[in-house]
Amino acid sequence: MSAYGPALFVSRNDGAAVPLEEQETILHLVRAAAATVRLKDEEGAPVDPRVYDYDEYEPLALGVLLYSGYAYGQMPEEIQQDQDEAWTAETTRVAAEVDRHAPGVYAFTGYGVED
Repeated sequence: MSAYGPALFVSRNDGAAVPLEEQETILHLVRAAAATVRLKDEEGAPVDPRVYDYDEYEPLALGVLLYSGYAYGQMPEEIQQDQDEAWTAETTRVAAEVDRHAPGVYAFTGYGVED
């Protein structure tokens, strides 16, 4: 059974690759942002974002999985669409908080992914 959840993809506004050291900084910023906006997983626990990928889903972007769970795969399609919208809203809130701490440095894309 697959797990699904919201991922935030963070790339540099200047289009440069994100070196490993900066990827660690981004992960720290995303974790702090998720805590600040009090993001919770599907069971109501605080999230613990982790690196999902680099340069696979989004070119030159670090993918950070905010959390994942199994409920999405069992939802009817119309409920999945609502969940997709909720995940986009969550990634937008986290991205805004990261941008507040590193204004203009990063570009963001967020959506649900299979873990």
